[in-house]
Amino acid sequence: MDIPTDRLLIMLVVATGFAIVTGGWAAALVQAEMSGIEEIVLRVGIGALFFAVLLGFWYVFTQVDRDHDPEREST
Repeated sequence: MDIPTDRLLIMLVVATGFAIVTGGWAAALVQAEMSGIEEIVLRVGIGALFFAVLLGFWYVFTQVDRDHDPEREST
């Protein structure tokens, strides 16, 4: 996972899956249950959570890249 393109591809898959499962469910909940300012606050919260999860995955992948030892694979 040394190449940023690999990481971006994985992030695209993660973002799509997370958006479909969690974002779709939460958006349906907002539309069905909330109105006015509550709806806006909940939608912003859902968006913030979405980006926090993506940043968390990005951080984990960065840690994997840092901990990766190329000499270990050659032996």
